[in-house]
Amino acid sequence: MEQEYAELSPSLLRLEELLEEAGDQSMLLAELDGFLCCLAVGPEPIANSEWWPFDWLTDERGVLPSGSEEIADLIETRLAEINAELAADAYAPLFEVDEHSDDIIWEVWIAGFQQAMLLRFDAWDDLLRDTESDIRGEAAMGLASALMLAQPDTRPDDTAGDEEWAEFDEMHENMPMIIARTAVLLHRLHKPN
Repeated sequence: MEQEYAELSPSLLRLEELLEEAGDQSMLLAELDGFLCCLAVGPEPIANSEWWPFDWLTDERGVLPSGSEEIADLIETRLAEINAELAADAYAPLFEVDEHSDDIIWEVWIAGFQQAMLLRFDAWDDLLRDTESDIRGEAAMGLASALMLAQPDTRPDDTAGDEEWAEFDEMHENMPMIIARTAVLLHRLHKPN
């Protein structure tokens, strides 16, 4: 499958740079994008004060260092972009790409999404258990598939046949599109116009 990659905007490049400067504990840009997307599509609102500032950005007293306004503004800008893309049914998740194979590493994005899910665990748990209704069921199945497939122990083992590996590879390859579609469905479900 041929992939098309968009160049990051100057603001996203700067955000990525600031995240790298924040240290080893900070999020990757794709991880932050997943986190912010979850905030935008979640079943219940989450106040900024529940997640900002990130622990990895503050000192041992929980205080933001001077100059943090720029990263805060860039994060807020990306969250607004995500909301606009979702409202237009055109969300484009920011995924990591392996520079050697050009494979999309969507697992980083879903790790960030999952971190934000923990802020409203019960509401997300209810959604993941409902696979009956149309839009809710499709969103639940898409999200559950991504969460499950991101776990390293879900890969077929040495005894798996070619067919099982082919199914796994196909699902893994299609996951970026499934994630984007699922995000749009979750937005429609939780943020009706």
